Amino acid sequence: MTMKLHPPFEFEKKTDWRPNQKLVHSGFKDLKYLPRTGWNATLAAYAYATRRDMTRFPDLNLWAAMHNCPASARYEELGDDAIVLWHGTSSTRAEKIAEFGLFHKRGLWTTLNPQIAHGYTRGRSSAYGAGSATVVLLLDRRTIQEGEHYDHDSPEILRFRCGMPPEVIEYILWDDRIEFLGEERAKQPRPWGTARFKKIDGRWYPRSQPPVRFDDEHAYSDKEEWLQISIQRILSTLESALAIEVFSSLYATMHPWEALTHEEIFKTLDLLCGGVQQRRRSKQFSLTS
Repeated sequence: MTMKLHPPFEFEKKTDWRPNQKLVHSGFKDLKYLPRTGWNATLAAYAYATRRDMTRFPDLNLWAAMHNCPASARYEELGDDAIVLWHGTSSTRAEKIAEFGLFHKRGLWTTLNPQIAHGYTRGRSSAYGAGSATVVLLLDRRTIQEGEHYDHDSPEILRFRCGMPPEVIEYILWDDRIEFLGEERAKQPRPWGTARFKKIDGRWYPRSQPPVRFDDEHAYSDKEEWLQISIQRILSTLESALAIEVFSSLYATMHPWEALTHEEIFKTLDLLCGGVQQRRRSKQFSLTS
């Protein structure tokens, strides 16, 4: 199933992956590759990487739900035997990977660290003048063995000696969407859904008649209310989060992206979060008690 988060025509002009040094110097190292305006869905890899850095064992299905994607039944079934690997490439190459699987004559490089994979995503996209893509692989650790099936090029990089079939691909992150390719959805957690807005006389309004249902307890009448409720949900779910996690989930659960500016997100974070800590040159947000 394809979860389209933004119209493809917005990406006729390829993403400028130059580092956003202004944000880095302002204490947002996690937003280093944030586009100057809008969003790029492959940056959801950084949201997963941030949670992995903070907890060691992030929940792939929670990450999927927060990005309005189906959770994976296979990930749920594998439990502690699940290995989540990432592979950065171009969108052109990813289209073939989705159909035929992964292979390479000199070996197949994957990584446990999505940040490393996204470096290849940016590199391949720039080198080939194509769109960006990051592939999420889900393996059963009981079926692979180091030295027989793969070698460690580093603690975070696994080089496989043979290709992989398309059945091991669980998600693909494209410039404009995240696509679920798993064979079966898990019943829980459910995707967080999409808030849709329309522009009238220069302002953005909900497409549905307000108040619009958000969940069993909340509703919103305008974009500002939706933004506050959404950030509260993100921070309540994660307890605390870096900006990249907030940005990633927000843009994954609203349409169109142009309705939401970076400045609006920063302003609402400042409004809601009294406790801001510094974590490795990035700001960590939590709700005011």
